[in-house]
Amino acid sequence: MRWLVAALVGLFSASPAPLLAQAQPPAPSESSTTPTAAAIDPHALGVSVSRITRRLQADARARTDGDSPLKLEYFIDVYGTAPALRFFDGQDLRYGAIPMSPPTHADMLFQMTPQAFRSPRIDFLGLASAAASAGARKVEDWRYLRDLRAYQKLIESGRNVPAPQPPKR
Repeated sequence: MRWLVAALVGLFSASPAPLLAQAQPPAPSESSTTPTAAAIDPHALGVSVSRITRRLQADARARTDGDSPLKLEYFIDVYGTAPALRFFDGQDLRYGAIPMSPPTHADMLFQMTPQAFRSPRIDFLGLASAAASAGARKVEDWRYLRDLRAYQKLIESGRNVPAPQPPKR
């Protein structure tokens, strides 16, 4: 890795002369119809040359102060507001399926199960436990009524006995 960086630094440091030669503007010829830089008035364009010069010098100083060995740092100032990004506009992501998405496990079971087996099931255990608890309450009521009649007969005969306890609910 170090030899690659050294080769690149050597390549860039050895070739600034041809790059500067290419970057120089061509000499103006008298047959040329384009105006030269001296003929253009920057004040007529509505720009401040001193501001542009100050900004370019500040950018050059900022680039030379960077940490990169090759000084390949670019800064771009962007002014303005970005538009709001709405990726899932008009889709109910909380309670509905996403359009054009693969089927869920429940969808596949619904599709592959015949209609006869998709009908609602009867909860036999629930029915049996409800019937058993209702039957047990009914038996408790019958026993209480039987004990109450026997208590009334004993009270009428003159005996002092405790009253039967009603069933707890």
